[in-house]
Amino acid sequence: MDQTGTKNNAAFSVFGENGEIHPIPAGLDHFAFFGLPRKMTLDGAALETRYYDLSRRLHPDFFMNASASKRILSLEASARLNGAYKTLKDPIIRAVYLVELESGKLEENDSRPPVDLLEEIFEAQEAADEYKCCEDDAEEAKNIRLRLEAAKECFGAQRAGQRAALEDLGERWDRAVDAGDEPPAEVIDKLRSVLGLRNYIDNILRSVNQALEEVP
Repeated sequence: MDQTGTKNNAAFSVFGENGEIHPIPAGLDHFAFFGLPRKMTLDGAALETRYYDLSRRLHPDFFMNASASKRILSLEASARLNGAYKTLKDPIIRAVYLVELESGKLEENDSRPPVDLLEEIFEAQEAADEYKCCEDDAEEAKNIRLRLEAAKECFGAQRAGQRAALEDLGERWDRAVDAGDEPPAEVIDKLRSVLGLRNYIDNILRSVNQALEEVP
């Protein structure tokens, strides 16, 4: 846990009482920048409203006649604002960011699929590659297409299961935060696993769909 953990995530004010831009601490997280709790579920409309309000107030036109130091502060704050909004507005990117805030960066070991899933991935990828090369063999193409459609259904079901798991884990995370507690370690560990495998599933589905679209 870093020094600005979930339980003590104090909000940061971009502007002072006199309208001056505050320097942004290097370790400030995106939630504190927007004055939000570290939760999986956010009010998207409120986040967007806050973003556009700050974006207008930080617009370079307001600082054309300001000192060089104030112009630099406005540019730095604008860049930080855009980065924070891009992360927080996307539920998956936000979930990854939250998990990494609490337990460190997702590493390769977090995304290594189990052996049985890895075999399914290799088989689907192999079928996708073969399908693109058998246009002249109608029977073979038909058989491979059936394999690809079965793989698409299988991995689609896995992705739906991941989505449901993320929603359940996100709710458990938010309940802990609302109660003033840290997210349970079990929830964090499971989130790391689900998020780590998500890219594998998305990539293979993309490959299978592309193969099915490219070959009649």
